[in-house]
Formats: sequence, structure tokens, C-alpha cells
Amino acid sequence: MTPYYSDDSVTLYHGDCRGFLAEMEAESVDCVITDPPYSENTHKNVRLNSSDGKGARGNVCVSGLRNDFGAIGADDLGGILGACGRVSRGWVIATLDYHHAFTYEAAAPVGLRLMRIGIWLKTDPMPQISGDRPAVGWEAITYLHRTDRRSKWNGHGKHGNWHGGKEQAGLHPTAKPLSMVANWVRLFTNPGDTILDPFAGSGTTLRAAKDEGRKAIGVELDERYCEVIARRLSQDTLFGGAA
Repeated sequence: MTPYYSDDSVTLYHGDCRGFLAEMEAESVDCVITDPPYSENTHKNVRLNSSDGKGARGNVCVSGLRNDFGAIGADDLGGILGACGRVSRGWVIATLDYHHAFTYEAAAPVGLRLMRIGIWLKTDPMPQISGDRPAVGWEAITYLHRTDRRSKWNGHGKHGNWHGGKEQAGLHPTAKPLSMVANWVRLFTNPGDTILDPFAGSGTTLRAAKDEGRKAIGVELDERYCEVIARRLSQDTLFGGAA
């Protein structure tokens, strides 16, 4: 597959990650850090914020990009994460719908074991629009590891939670903080390591890897976001995160 974008640190491919993962050699990257689509219920009920705090009802993102990427089912997600475990030498870290994350306590994807579920506790969560129940205000962080390797990380006894805002820059409807992802890069990889993100979104993992002296491979299905990533990675200065 011809790269959509490439520089000394990052290679980005436009395509379906399932075929790409199937062609990758086993244990060919050091770590996977990714943000797959969430469940149908979560996508259906999404409400997006603009940078000035005025919500946009339905699917419209402030950047003009729409929340029309597909949700993902449990079986499909498990198969993709299992494939990520095959190509990773150790960790597979994913922000997941909690409906998906907690199923891995009983049965993790093939070849992986659940090491911990953390949370991203948001300082700027969306309110509950219906007003009839508390808002959620957090997302699950799933720390998975290959079953045939001993786990290690740079965090020693630290917890795996994150407390902070979205850092949304209008790049993608499901923003993840660049600072949070950069922290994972430092904790779970070492300088010179290669990180894979099969759901590259707007390139937060790729940007974080580049900023932290790692190499990265990204795969993104939607060409609109490939263009966003290419522009973002060509920037000499950092700017805020998205998925």
C-alpha cells in the first residue's frame, strides 16, 4: 500500500485497518495506541461542542466534518484488537466505549489479557441534555497486553487515569487530549519505539509519537481525516488534540 503521508517519523496509510493488520508481520511494532469507534448507542446519542461552548445538535462538527463514521460492534472490535495484539510486542491501549471495555474482564480479545481499566475524567464534560439523570463525564481507557509476554511500563506504581479537558481544536468529532496520549507514549514506550494507530482519526497518536521521539504508523479509513492528519503532522508547532 502506498503511503498517504510520510516523513522521518510517521507513515500514514489510507484504507481499512483490518486488511492492513492482516498483512503486517507479527510483533512488528512496539505498542498500539488507538481510539476505535464506539458502540451504536453512543454514536447515536452524541452531542458535539463548538469551541465557544455552543452545542451543535445532531451530527455537525464545528470544523464542518460530520460524525458519520460508523459505530463498531463488539465482535468486530474484538477481532481488530486481537489483530493489534498479534502485531504488537506488548501493549494495546485503547479508549473504548465502557460497554465494550468491561466485557474484557470476562473475555479479552484473543491473545490479549486485560491489565487494567482506567478512566478519562473530563473537566469539561457535556451536560445531560435531557436533564433527567446525571451526565457521564468520563470515558474508559483499556490497557491490554499480550498473554505471552511479561508486561512492563515506565509508570512504576502510578495509576492509569487521566483528569483533564478535551483540548478540542475542531479537528474531529470525538476529541482526545494530545497531552493524555503523549503521556501514554512516554509511559508505555521508549524513544525510538514504533507505535501503531489503526484508527488514526485526526492523528493525535501520530502527533504525540513524533513529538516524543518515537516512530508511528497510522491507518485511517476516511480520506478527509487523512488530509487533516497530513496537515497536522507537517506543522512545526503543536496544537490541540482529537481522536
